[in-house]
Amino acid sequence: MFKQANSLTYLGYKLFGKDIEKKKAKYYELERNLKKAMISMPPEMYIATARMFSFLFGVCGAILGLIIAYLVVNFIGVPPLFPIQLPEPYATYWNFYRVFVYVGILSILITLALYYLGNFIFAIYPSTVISDRKSKIDRTLPHAITFMLSLSRGGMNLVQILKSLSDNHEVYGEISKEASRILWEVEGLGKDLRTALADAIETSPSTNLRDFLHGIITIIDSGGDLTKYFEERAEFYFEKARQDQKSFTEFLALMAETYVTALVAGPLFLIIIQTVMSVMGSANDIAIFAIIYLVIPIGSFMFAILIKLMTPSEGEKVPYLRERYTYIPKAKDLDKEKSKEIEKKVRTRQLIKKLKNPISLIRSNPNYAFAISVPIGLIFMVYGFATTPYIPGMDPKQWFFAIDDYIFIAIIIILAPFVFFYEWSRRGVRTFMRLTPIFLNKLASANESGMSIYRAITMLAKTDTSPLKKEIRKIKANLEWGVSLGDALIRFANRLKIFEVSRTIALLNEALKSSGNVTEVLTTSAKDASSAELLRRERATSMFTYVVIIYVSFFVFIGIVYIIASTFLSTLAQAAAQVQASGGASQISILKNVDVETYRNVFMHAAIFQGLFGGLVAGVMGEGSISAGMKHSLIMVLIAYVGFSVMFGYGIV
Repeated sequence: MFKQANSLTYLGYKLFGKDIEKKKAKYYELERNLKKAMISMPPEMYIATARMFSFLFGVCGAILGLIIAYLVVNFIGVPPLFPIQLPEPYATYWNFYRVFVYVGILSILITLALYYLGNFIFAIYPSTVISDRKSKIDRTLPHAITFMLSLSRGGMNLVQILKSLSDNHEVYGEISKEASRILWEVEGLGKDLRTALADAIETSPSTNLRDFLHGIITIIDSGGDLTKYFEERAEFYFEKARQDQKSFTEFLALMAETYVTALVAGPLFLIIIQTVMSVMGSANDIAIFAIIYLVIPIGSFMFAILIKLMTPSEGEKVPYLRERYTYIPKAKDLDKEKSKEIEKKVRTRQLIKKLKNPISLIRSNPNYAFAISVPIGLIFMVYGFATTPYIPGMDPKQWFFAIDDYIFIAIIIILAPFVFFYEWSRRGVRTFMRLTPIFLNKLASANESGMSIYRAITMLAKTDTSPLKKEIRKIKANLEWGVSLGDALIRFANRLKIFEVSRTIALLNEALKSSGNVTEVLTTSAKDASSAELLRRERATSMFTYVVIIYVSFFVFIGIVYIIASTFLSTLAQAAAQVQASGGASQISILKNVDVETYRNVFMHAAIFQGLFGGLVAGVMGEGSISAGMKHSLIMVLIAYVGFSVMFGYGIV
């Protein structure tokens, strides 16, 4: 919505255009940021859009302010606020009109707050897009330079390399967009390549890419060896990516310590204090309920989201690579009605094919598991509510403790299928990511020894014993049917649906078009895949430490909570009963009777919530993914629930 003009933009420009044009000189920095963010609007149109949205936000704020003011006046009441005695008749007028004054002030404040919120959103939006583009460019840059290196070795000039890079936008993302912008300035605007590269330096959000383009300009000016420059920069940026990853893991160490202190030890300390104060008779149960049912869940979830936002994303959408010899009919040769009929039949056939094998469908997209598990979990929860209905006059806490087992079991039912299929699919991904560079290196070695690619693949199809053997046989079958090597490898990548593999195959396929040295191309592709796999392994090894920290803190939490629930409370309750039985109630005594069963149930909930939301934190720290965190959540919830319900004798349902 914010990246291109719309009807609100044109309406806003008609209303505010003259005022905006007067202040045009102030928008120089905004214009640069819009170019860096690739927002296809001039600054005047962007400001007009911002003003229209802010105006709409203000209108919504006025309506919301009146509603809130009405609720405050009718249900909460208006306090006097200022205990000042006014002389008559001013006191009478003030008491009559003060409600309207407070309503007006509240409505105006909410209106202004939402109006400036709209302005703030539009002010920071380009910066957020720039930051996102920068991280994506920096993450992809080493692989893009390796891609350019392979094409350069094949004899392509820089313009041809940029064309190939822009064509593979599914794989190289934001860098492909930068390459497309350079090509547009060269071919569309008639600029020379050096000027276009200099303009790209001004508008690029990434410092790394700007430095890389500076180097290319230097090579052009000095007539240096571009291939050698690509080779040196590829190694440099892979090493820089490794150093950036190391810095991020050090940051995670700080975040892990913060999490343990603020959301494990902190709530635990408050729980102990509130428990002791309850026994002394000077505590409010609301405080301990707020810690367990609000602080732990909301705090842990927000912490997980914060780390997720700061984590370099690895969840790129897997591109579908285009085969080289795919027939695309011309528009004039297509009958529209016939085309729609064919498309409908193709979609129907694909849907029937997927429905015939639902296990494979869910494995390819584990989120589909929720379509089955969520209804089952909700049905089980409704069954629990129907079995133990709330009767007016019952103690709400006791009723909640009676049906909480159904809620926790429903959570387990909802999470378990997704976790199973997610881990099943990820296990295959990790295996193929590890084996793909080995496969390419074997092909390169066989080709270097004088064996043709077809013979090398035929040999590997017979001798390979890894899980990749089945896919190698499919590549061999494609070659036997006359499919080109590039298209056979593209089909291989499209079957695996792994981003890193697709990127490697895209590199290999483009390099094979430009170079006759197949061995060198295979070696370069294998090196690119190996570098990506090495970075992934180093990160997984480093992150595992923080997952262990989360688990240790969880076990410490439930251990202390169990000791409080099973021993501490019982001992204090018995002491209070003995004091009262011996007549000590009439004397000075700080011990009071507490509902031990209520506190035990509350502490069980604390352990389960700590596991459920702490697992999400473990997932984003260990694998950078909320989905991966659900595995840890399921494990921790099972440990807490089974531990408290079965092993410690609290009874299941």
